Amino acid sequence: MSAPALPDFQRTIRLSQGNLDSASLTECHGVLCGVICRESGGTANNFMHHLVALKLLEKPSPALEAAFTELFEITAKQLEDEEMGFALWLPDDDELLEERTICLAQWCEGFLAGLASRGEFEALSDEAAEAIDDLQQIACAELSALESDTQDNEDDEAALAEIIEYVRVVALMMREEFRGPGTEDLIH
Repeated sequence: MSAPALPDFQRTIRLSQGNLDSASLTECHGVLCGVICRESGGTANNFMHHLVALKLLEKPSPALEAAFTELFEITAKQLEDEEMGFALWLPDDDELLEERTICLAQWCEGFLAGLASRGEFEALSDEAAEAIDDLQQIACAELSALESDTQDNEDDEAALAEIIEYVRVVALMMREEFRGPGTEDLIH
């Protein structure tokens, strides 16, 4: 059984009533993913407290709170999905490349903040430590002026898609790194 799809991105922005833009919303999802990777048994309420503590959210409306609760539940299911149905919550591909790139950087920043919410990283494998460094670089990436050349734009689109897939796989790897094997994975 595949994991459920994330809530509608644009609808959630509208529910924020101007308090969140695309980059802030993706950062919130990154925080959520990082928190879930580090904490087992967390709740949507804990997630909301993290967002408030990081000053990403203030007094959400009941509708926005319900949307974030749904986001929490679906993301937790996606991260547990054996078919690796986890997805980053980013703007649609019809949005400007620059906006999607900024949102990916914000997602990475939020993910790192969520991972760090439980204190320092314990001894990470070399692969995980390298992946954390990569995410830090993506989070700090600055946009260079994009030319309007169609070939360059297609190349940039392809590059962004590859980076998104890499970040997605890193998030799944971090979940395994911090949690270790589940009880069903133990060899008897």
